[in-house]
Amino acid sequence: MKLDENYLLVYDESNVVLRYEENRIRIKKDKTKEPYLFNEDRYYPNVKTALKAYLNISLKESTSIVDVIDRIEKAEKNTRDHYC
Repeated sequence: MKLDENYLLVYDESNVVLRYEENRIRIKKDKTKEPYLFNEDRYYPNVKTALKAYLNISLKESTSIVDVIDRIEKAEKNTRDHYC
């Protein structure tokens, strides 16, 4: 379930995984560059806690109360548009 351009929810047999994905460039030993997909997984017991974590991560870079409110509204709209 895609949450935004970098975050998605993935399910395994016992957890909900909040996965961050980003295209990056790796510099190899011979100095050549190689694109790859970076993944970082965070594990949660259910969807609710994974979504709360996603919202908290999304709000970290907020600079004001207005920015926090805008980000929350954007996350709510994105969820409604995709899953309701």
